Amino acid sequence: SGCCRMYEHFDLYEASLDEEFAEFKMNTCDPVWNLREDLQFWIQDNHEGIRMGDPEVVEKHAEIRQTISQVKGQQNSILQQLYNEQKCLEGELSSGFLWEITHGGSETPHIDFAEGIPEEAFDLECSDDELKVTVLQEFIILDEKFRERLHFLEDEHSKILSRGTHGGWSEEDHFCFVVNYDQYPRELNNRRKLIMDRLRRHLPHKSRPELVAHEEWCESNKYFHERKRALVVAWRKGRSELFSKARNTFIEVEIAKELVEVQAEYNRGQKKIRDELYNKVRIWREQKLEAMMLQEKMDARRREEAQEQRRMEAEKEKKRRAHEKEKVQKFSDDRTEKRRKQEERDQERMEELRRLMEEQAVLDKERVNYRKEQLDVKISERKLKEEQKAEDELEKERRLEALREQVRVIAESDRVRMMQDTKAWQAKNNPSEEDEDININKPLFEINTFNSKQITTDPRMRLEAKLREAGLHNSPYARQVMAGVPPPQPPRRDMKSTVFKYD
Repeated sequence: SGCCRMYEHFDLYEASLDEEFAEFKMNTCDPVWNLREDLQFWIQDNHEGIRMGDPEVVEKHAEIRQTISQVKGQQNSILQQLYNEQKCLEGELSSGFLWEITHGGSETPHIDFAEGIPEEAFDLECSDDELKVTVLQEFIILDEKFRERLHFLEDEHSKILSRGTHGGWSEEDHFCFVVNYDQYPRELNNRRKLIMDRLRRHLPHKSRPELVAHEEWCESNKYFHERKRALVVAWRKGRSELFSKARNTFIEVEIAKELVEVQAEYNRGQKKIRDELYNKVRIWREQKLEAMMLQEKMDARRREEAQEQRRMEAEKEKKRRAHEKEKVQKFSDDRTEKRRKQEERDQERMEELRRLMEEQAVLDKERVNYRKEQLDVKISERKLKEEQKAEDELEKERRLEALREQVRVIAESDRVRMMQDTKAWQAKNNPSEEDEDININKPLFEINTFNSKQITTDPRMRLEAKLREAGLHNSPYARQVMAGVPPPQPPRRDMKSTVFKYD
């Protein structure tokens, strides 16, 4: 069917939009994220060079900053282009046929027909001019009745109409309010609370009284538009029915005229038929007026029911607030009572601690006196030991000096011997035959650690080299693997560190 084809077009258009969005993201967002990751990796590797002021790194850093500035300029131009496209689309949606589609239901209905007697009614043929004038005057009477009802309706809602099409709000705020308000059905539980919470999030610059006042204005405005739309529809339908009735009446008059022309005895019946037709029109008018009055009563009854429903919702909201206020007061009282009891317990504990501290102070004073006496005794003993030690040192020094006198060498002054080469120097410059057998390939210093061959045979060294080639030597996985590889020989027990044993 046509609806199925239309929805298929909608699905295809939505899929094309998703593809365009994915392509746009891949061409704009993904390069920026890749550039960000590359910059983080480069900064991590060259952080030390930047800090130390390496010329090559600083030059590369300046080029990267220039590239980032160019990318920012490209992103700003893309955002400006998107903003212009958004404004163009909003302009298209707010004008012409699209505006009628998207806002047709919320606009005030207009009277799209000419008032008074329609030209088609003048073109109807009727031999009885008096009847034609009487029937055509019914259009004027009908228009006056509906016009009076329309003026009465506008006067009744003058306060609402005086606030404009958006209730004194901006178009964006009013549209946001209506969209969020219509999302919650009336049978939903806690509907009013949910609506207010949603509106407070979307319209934080509006207070709760302003939201409630705008809600009442929207309800009244909607009710006014519904009544006016129903009135205009009834007006149009009444004029159409009256035109059909007048056309049928004139046709019947013509038929009656033809019958009068055919038979003269039907002249008296012509007036009777005319009177009957007039009575029918009068009865129809009375019925129409009665139907209009009943419609007004029904509308008033619906309005009273709506007001009663709003009043009940307000009372329910008031009771809920009072109940929540009682809960808050009860919670505050309980918390005050708990605080008072806690203060009493803290006061008792403070008194007990003060008593214990006084007793402990007496004990500490006794202990301090005892320790002071002990310290005086130790100081006296230490002084005696030091005096004894000093005497022992003097005695030891006297004995050592006596021994030095016994073994001291007394040599004569010889300047030639002082200027001669030492035996070590002579042995170095004049090697003997015994030194010729020394191995010249022997290392200068004796090696007491590992050599390169022993280091390369360690499996941990080979594993670390492989991980470094793969670029994984700084990852947590590499540290976990290296910790699990055992050494070729178990370490000695005296080489095991105990620094972090008790951390």
